[in-house]
Amino acid sequence: MFIGREKELESLERMYSKKSFQMAVVYGRRRIGKTALLNEFIKGKKALYLPAEEVNDSLNLQKFSKLLGEQLGIKGFPAVEDWKTFFSIIKEQFGKEHIVIVIDEYPYAAFANKSLNSILQHVIDYDLKDTNIFLILCGSSMSFMENNVLGEKSPLFGRRTGQLKINPLDYYDSARFYPNASDEDKIKYYACIGGTPYYLSLIDSELSFEDNLRELYFEINGYLLNEGILLMKQEFREPANYNAVLQAIASGSNTLNEIMGFTKLESSLISKYLVTLQELNYIERIVPFGANPLKGKKSQYQITENFIAFWYRYVFPVRAEIERGNGDIYSALTLDNLSDFIGSVFEEITRQYLRRLNADGELPFIAKSFGKWWSKGRKGEVQEVDVVVESVTGKELIIGECKWRNDFKASKTVELLRERSSFFDKYSCYKYLFTKESVEINGGQDIVNVPMSEYFNME
Repeated sequence: MFIGREKELESLERMYSKKSFQMAVVYGRRRIGKTALLNEFIKGKKALYLPAEEVNDSLNLQKFSKLLGEQLGIKGFPAVEDWKTFFSIIKEQFGKEHIVIVIDEYPYAAFANKSLNSILQHVIDYDLKDTNIFLILCGSSMSFMENNVLGEKSPLFGRRTGQLKINPLDYYDSARFYPNASDEDKIKYYACIGGTPYYLSLIDSELSFEDNLRELYFEINGYLLNEGILLMKQEFREPANYNAVLQAIASGSNTLNEIMGFTKLESSLISKYLVTLQELNYIERIVPFGANPLKGKKSQYQITENFIAFWYRYVFPVRAEIERGNGDIYSALTLDNLSDFIGSVFEEITRQYLRRLNADGELPFIAKSFGKWWSKGRKGEVQEVDVVVESVTGKELIIGECKWRNDFKASKTVELLRERSSFFDKYSCYKYLFTKESVEINGGQDIVNVPMSEYFNME
């Protein structure tokens, strides 16, 4: 079942429609849906799909030669011994045709032959540039694809005509994997499993949210029990310190000093790890609305994918005990403490919801940024606004508070929201209260209440 990715498909189709050589670089974390996207794209098109494996150069060429022979309708097609010959046959046989050639998990092939990038550069420059071939290089190693394929030091630099970084699905498209779940469970699934299509496909519709969570994370054979470790090992030779930094952020240590205190690592080392994790889109650095992003005094770090945040917060610290068969204890403990975790995710889901409204022209204005704001009052108390959306004119804002728990006092929250709107007196402010269930706001004509049911009431 293929869900979502409409914009990515449109982008690939636009490249395909051009009557010239095209080369797209498609990359993203493992299980994020790259292969499913490409298989959906090549449906009904003449295509040669070449999945590389983590084997030596000769075995990859043998496999590719067999697939090439099948495309040509030649039984017993002999194994091609080198890449130059392989691409020469491609040019000879398909140079006058409109064909898509996909090399999936390209890093495996390039690791097996260190010269492959240079060989492919020469092939593109001298053999393929005047054809109508659409070449797609796809890979799961984010660091390799960004540095060794897209990077300016790569022989392939400047050859691509397009690139797609495949990110997790948002809350809305993720919910299409579990359409029969309640709205509350849809939020909970997204908070705990995230937007990786393969992980979402593992949800058993016959089981409750609680049972799915236990089976995926807290059983000795749970598919997601060791998934975080596998992700790190794919990107880093020595993932221990990266694990420490991610665990720190997942546990609520969001500033540089807090991460230093949690990990006991030196500031210079942590800064290096933070930069790398940002480049690979595992984390992002955020600053409060209105702050200078070049100055880091108020910046915080947050994990970008819910699966990773959940895994490092609840699974990684007790993984050894889960593997000993004690997962039920930690599953119950996690469920008891889940509301606080989901609360911050609900804020991000709200920003995603507002982005969707903005794309459909359904906000009071056209927005240019979606963030949050925080500061300290005169007595050192934390002042915070969960959602701040700025108009393209820079004159209007949406400011909003998000409440996942039901046991909050609406009147007090409304009073705080009105009070904090005074911090933005240079703007015309629209005030929103985003909640799990609808609430009644006395004298709240200036405040719009949006319950989570509206988040899924979209076409």
